This record gives sequence, C-alpha cells and structure tokens, in this order.
Amino acid sequence: MAQVLDANTVLSPISKDSKTYSVNIKGLIAHLLDILFTDRPEHRTHYASDLSGHMRKDIGLY
Repeated sequence: MAQVLDANTVLSPISKDSKTYSVNIKGLIAHLLDILFTDRPEHRTHYASDLSGHMRKDIGLY
C-alpha cells in the first residue's frame, strides 16, 4: 500500500505558553521537577479497561 504525504499541508503547532527545555542534564532535571511538582487542579484517573487490547498486552495486562 502506497502512502503519500503533502509536506505543504503539514501543520506544526505553534504555542507560546508551553515551556521549552534544553537537551542536557540541567534541562532534563528541570523538566522532571516541573512534572513532579506542578499543581494540577484536576486529578487524573486512568483505567486499564480504557486501553486498547494491544496496549494492555504490551504492558502485561492481557
């Protein structure tokens, strides 16, 4: 099956409110701290039954 992609129609998201980090150890540590210690107003809950079959198999839940 052949697939074609028109490179002129590819949209790249441009967001000024997202944080960027440099790819070095300091940037990775800053990113980790941002993930761990950022307060989110909503609690996130994920259920294994919401995953597709192949994702459950990949993580060993069958």
